Amino acid sequence: MSARTSIRLAGLASAAIATTLLAGCGSSAGGSATTGGGGTQPQSGNSGGGGTSTTDGIGHPVNVCSLLPAATVASVTGEPLTVAQEQDTASYKLWTCDYTSADGTSGLTISVLALDAAPGYDAALQADTNAKQITGLGDKAFSGVLGLQALFGNVSISVSDVQSDAAAETLIRDLQPKL
Repeated sequence: MSARTSIRLAGLASAAIATTLLAGCGSSAGGSATTGGGGTQPQSGNSGGGGTSTTDGIGHPVNVCSLLPAATVASVTGEPLTVAQEQDTASYKLWTCDYTSADGTSGLTISVLALDAAPGYDAALQADTNAKQITGLGDKAFSGVLGLQALFGNVSISVSDVQSDAAAETLIRDLQPKL
């Protein structure tokens, strides 16, 4: 396993924690549709009538790659990012974009979690022994081993594999109003 793969796996750990919490709570989200490529598709057969529940922070699919194109992310981070690939898990309302350079040597991940995000955020914060609280970003935010994560109501935005917290914070501030 390459170092790049290890970093990517670590970057998705907070999403995995949230997913585990969802499974433990008996969440009955629909199938496990994953979208690769450029688009997300709405889940059919929603039992909530299309509205949002207390565990659903958005109520609609999100295409992170469209909202923050690779050129924008490259400009903010200073990294040579040219490829953006959506890696969604719609059944958990986890919307993720994986940004990489053309040669695959650098990259980062931006994720939006909109289902049980508050408990997922709390679990990720508790699990990260190097967490540093960030003030003035969302309801609460922290930076740690896995990157920067901010909570806005029951929507969590995470940026992992970025060299600076300032760049991660800028990306979160750019994305959040577009949700």
